[in-house]
Amino acid sequence: MGIFGTDGVRGIGHVDPVDSPLHSFNSERLFSKDLCGEIALSASKVADSGAVLVGWDRRPSNPELAKSVIDSLSKTGRRIMVLEETTTPALQYAMLAQEAKLGVMITASHNPSEDTGVKILFENGRKPTIEEEYAIESDLFSEAGDRGTESEIRYISNNPYIQQIRDEFIDIGRKGLIPDEGFLVDGSGGWISTWLADMISEAGFPCTEVSDRNAAINWNCGAGSLSEGVVMGWDECRGSQHSLLRMLKPSPRGSVLGFCFDGDGDRCFLVCSSGDGVCAIGGDGFLRLFSHACTDEKNFSAALTIESALDVSEGLRGLGIGRVTETGVGDRWLQHALMSDVEADDIVGAEPSGHVVLRHRIGSNIGLWGDGVKTMLGFLRMIGPYGNDWFDVASSSTSQNIAHSISPSDRSLWDPSGESGRLAINAIVRSLGTNAEDIRRVDVEGESSLLLLRHSGEVEWSFAIRNSGTESKTRVTIRTTGGSKEESGRVMAAIIDVLEPLLQPEPMS
Repeated sequence: MGIFGTDGVRGIGHVDPVDSPLHSFNSERLFSKDLCGEIALSASKVADSGAVLVGWDRRPSNPELAKSVIDSLSKTGRRIMVLEETTTPALQYAMLAQEAKLGVMITASHNPSEDTGVKILFENGRKPTIEEEYAIESDLFSEAGDRGTESEIRYISNNPYIQQIRDEFIDIGRKGLIPDEGFLVDGSGGWISTWLADMISEAGFPCTEVSDRNAAINWNCGAGSLSEGVVMGWDECRGSQHSLLRMLKPSPRGSVLGFCFDGDGDRCFLVCSSGDGVCAIGGDGFLRLFSHACTDEKNFSAALTIESALDVSEGLRGLGIGRVTETGVGDRWLQHALMSDVEADDIVGAEPSGHVVLRHRIGSNIGLWGDGVKTMLGFLRMIGPYGNDWFDVASSSTSQNIAHSISPSDRSLWDPSGESGRLAINAIVRSLGTNAEDIRRVDVEGESSLLLLRHSGEVEWSFAIRNSGTESKTRVTIRTTGGSKEESGRVMAAIIDVLEPLLQPEPMS
């Protein structure tokens, strides 16, 4: 069946009845009320018994989808707590505070507003394993009718989460870690847009929200259209459609200009001045700052993905005082990799897309998840001691990272172990002028569509080709330490020349 992607289930929000919810999803990407409610009900059978939390972001179909979820769970006998509009990390926070066993967040994250979907969360805000997703899918539409005891339904507030953020922000403000000139924030028109900039301003630091709540969520704003390390000139920013970028003015190198989040609030990019223009700093920059902040006395656990720059993992491993794990793409794999080290002195997982997984405590309960607002606070804590020199630390990559997406692609035509994978390997071998025996394949948990290849020597190379779990595209990432930009570009062109004609969908007749 395979309805789950990288993070939950996503499709086109659809509130009208459909004859076959699964067929409509698989053939037309229609994410219907019946399918959403059934996923929540099936997940409730996989989760431990206990309370359920339900929340959603600001997409046109989400209130109707949420009603379907609540109706589906109303005969399970579980206590149902409803947050209404929120973010995924705020719902995870509430799960920890309320000791809920299941969370249902209706969102499609950074996808366009016509898309929606659902993220399933288990105890302490944990994302599902592959086996748990399979169990949820296997039980869909397996029974009907009255399912049991009437559930208690209660609406609860997001205020405890907001108060915690406010307390942390005031604390770092007292320590002088917030730029006096303030900064912009871009909440993608999501729930963050309704309170974060106002809270920062009330704390005494100039702050303006730039996204428009009257426009669609994620429209010309937010983290979804940014890439780590890409520098845009000041003139290019002024002509950009991106809400935050077009408001920026030339500033000294290292100036903190703003923070961009995605619609469901679990990603964050720091937007700053490179001197010549604007640069976005994501998970790789966060981990470089983390490496410099580590002390000899503290043992850490860090996780990073197969798309992270090679110098980041080398820098962390070079400290010799912690555990470093490489995972598949997606914050769930970062979260799962870190769960065995939850009591380490320091714990962090990050990927270039702006997901930064941190530890969260409420009483004796501990959770691990990515929270864009907490990532913003983490950036401010780490860059404060460096002054404007922090930018040299965060952007001091000694490796090359380039990526290209074949979009749209027919993802069913990409087979890492089949003919398409063989053609990609041959293209790499020819471009590098090496032998096939010198290239080794690496397996990564949870990445069934991944072809990950390594080539070691005087120059280190890593090649990753994988299907997106959320969009109709196949992504190619090349990482190298010692290789030039020209070499990387030549290899990328060779891979794309082979795969693009192969993977692009047949035109509609």
